[in-house]
Amino acid sequence: MLSTSQMDDYSDEGYVFVPELLPVGDIRAVIAELPELCALQRPEVIFENDSQTVRSLMNVHTYSTAADKLIRNPLIIDPVKQILGSDVYVFQCVLNLKRAFTGDIWQWHQDFSTYLIDDGMPANRLVNVLIFMDEVNEFNGPLMLVPGSHRGEAIKNDVDDATTSYPIRALDNSQVASAVEVNGIVAPKGPAGSVIFANTNIIHGSASNVSPWDRVLISLTLNSVENKHQGSSRPEWVVMNNFSPV
Repeated sequence: MLSTSQMDDYSDEGYVFVPELLPVGDIRAVIAELPELCALQRPEVIFENDSQTVRSLMNVHTYSTAADKLIRNPLIIDPVKQILGSDVYVFQCVLNLKRAFTGDIWQWHQDFSTYLIDDGMPANRLVNVLIFMDEVNEFNGPLMLVPGSHRGEAIKNDVDDATTSYPIRALDNSQVASAVEVNGIVAPKGPAGSVIFANTNIIHGSASNVSPWDRVLISLTLNSVENKHQGSSRPEWVVMNNFSPV
């Protein structure tokens, strides 16, 4: 569970970083499955623009027993229940690979904008659980967040489907600059098993990975069972329609 100080940080800053939260053995079990998972012929396997490097594995927990075990760990489920004050279900679970030398950018964006516009999400009662599957350092494309930016409105930009292989409601440069001028940027770094709990309205993004080190990360989005999404326009291999509590 999160301490009072950590809960305050989450409320004020829109995120809290907990280093070395999850067992390394559970992390390694998922990493060991990656060659097999990346070779699957499934729509959930998303490639970078080079058509060779796997960018993301959508809802990886539905076809990886190791990933399914990892995301059900009470060390991450219980703090999210604490934040939201209710039971939760898996709305989405994406493994982003950010491969060495070839992992592309994730443009600056707010996840909740997509959930609101495209997925029929009633309210921002979700938490993104960002699990470090590798060591994250300053060189391998760490996730960057704009502290406090979760307090603003969800910015309803059009979908950018040209910059990378994955369509996203990216923010424009002026929107990012304005937010950063007020709040700055942070980029939590730490060993595998570290976790960021983040408000889904926080502005975040990451640079390309030109380092020789992978930066694999699981983005697990948990939603309150009292806040079920209604009529997503995206396919079920992108957005889960299983509302069973975890």
